[in-house]
Amino acid sequence: MMAATVIAKLLGMLRSVLQASIYGTTAEANAFVAASKLPLAFFDMLLAAAVLGCFIPVYNSFAGIDDIDRDEKADRFASIFLSFIILLCSILALVGILFADPLVSLIAGNLDFETHRLAVRLTRIMFPLVIFTGAAYTLVGVLQSKGSFIAPAMISAISNAGVVLYLALSGDRLGSFGIYGLAAAYLMSWLLQLLTLVVPLWRRGFKFRLSLDLKNPALRRALKMAPPIIAGSWLSPAGVLLGQYFASRVALATDVSGATTIFDYANNIYVIIAGTLTYSICNYTFPKISRLAAEQNPEGFAACVRDGLRSALMIVIPFAAAALILAGEGVSIVYTRGAFTPDDARATAAALRPMLAVMPLFVVNELLSRVFYSQNLVRIPMYAALCGIAANFCVGFVLIQAGVFGIASVGAANAAGQLVSALVLLGFAAVRIKGLLSRGLALDIVKLLCGGAAVFALCFVISRLIGGDPYASGMLDNIIRAVIIFLPPAAIYLIYVKIIKIQFGK
Repeated sequence: MMAATVIAKLLGMLRSVLQASIYGTTAEANAFVAASKLPLAFFDMLLAAAVLGCFIPVYNSFAGIDDIDRDEKADRFASIFLSFIILLCSILALVGILFADPLVSLIAGNLDFETHRLAVRLTRIMFPLVIFTGAAYTLVGVLQSKGSFIAPAMISAISNAGVVLYLALSGDRLGSFGIYGLAAAYLMSWLLQLLTLVVPLWRRGFKFRLSLDLKNPALRRALKMAPPIIAGSWLSPAGVLLGQYFASRVALATDVSGATTIFDYANNIYVIIAGTLTYSICNYTFPKISRLAAEQNPEGFAACVRDGLRSALMIVIPFAAAALILAGEGVSIVYTRGAFTPDDARATAAALRPMLAVMPLFVVNELLSRVFYSQNLVRIPMYAALCGIAANFCVGFVLIQAGVFGIASVGAANAAGQLVSALVLLGFAAVRIKGLLSRGLALDIVKLLCGGAAVFALCFVISRLIGGDPYASGMLDNIIRAVIIFLPPAAIYLIYVKIIKIQFGK
């Protein structure tokens, strides 16, 4: 699963590289960033977590029924749920197309007139992708619940490959029409992503039948869970929208041109790193803990969650520590070419570092939210997300008003949101879920944090011994620097983990 996710993320990074090389931080890039973020951000805020957070626990609850027809009942619920999601997303797409102008003004109010008009046109082209996204998310839930994880992990590779192919073939040869083609490529790639799920679903015996049975008890149970789950999913998409909002304010107050695009590039790298290291474990764990919750197996449930936290943090902590030191090299390797300048890379790395510092808390937020969904404690992630959003806004507002840190203040505000949300979830987990947070787990996390601190210190020392400026170096030089800086601490960390003997299953 992680290998499949890495392929998808690498293609996503290649997409960003080509896009940055062709459009840099120009007005077209700013318009496209605003337009492309709107459909997915609104889907993420209104439906994404609800689709999986409601669907997977209810779908897997049929496994507890002593009935030979349980698979048929679960698949019937899936067809009803998918039909409802397609209808709802179609309405959302229509609303987005009709109200594209005020929506663009809401998240990117400081665009000039021509850039704003372009963003509105691009938004109207791309908003129908929420229909394909909603259907794909539901079918991913079906496959994961049936024990198929590789195909769902690969679908992002399909959509990213479609956009990469367009950018590679078109380049800047289409002139002003190229940006419209890019919007259409995004839309068609999401349709292709959805279609790739048909064969694995057929092989697993799932047959979709259009049905809008709004009286279905399972659908009603899922919809009853939806409102708090929707609110509980707002942390990441709200962080993107707040980041765009604060970045546009930074652009007004400083000499950082294209600040909204710079934050978008920084966030892309963060999502690629954090998502690759986190989502595979979370997506594998969620159906399993949902079944354990339905079977009322508290000991197995708690042990499964603890192992998920250990596994994810064991991987994420050292990567986050090394990435903090290697942010300059990483951004320069990925983006610095064509229209993307060394100054753009320096600003992107500055926005990225605060988010990298709290990347382990991203694991806590993602996994514990799924834990509470599986236990039907759906309001707790909502409280955590709302607290995180409030922290993001307050920290961003104060830093922007004070005029400190520049574009880094946008990343710092995002990091504050992740920190506060994770603390709220951990507090509720300690109180509401018996046996989840054990002394052994706490000790293992401390050991892993010590290992991460050692990785950070070693990377820092080696980088100082090597010297040089990553923003003034070429791609090959930065790759060599990154390898030299990262490999020795990574090897030492692997030896350290072997010595400390993390206790899985306890």
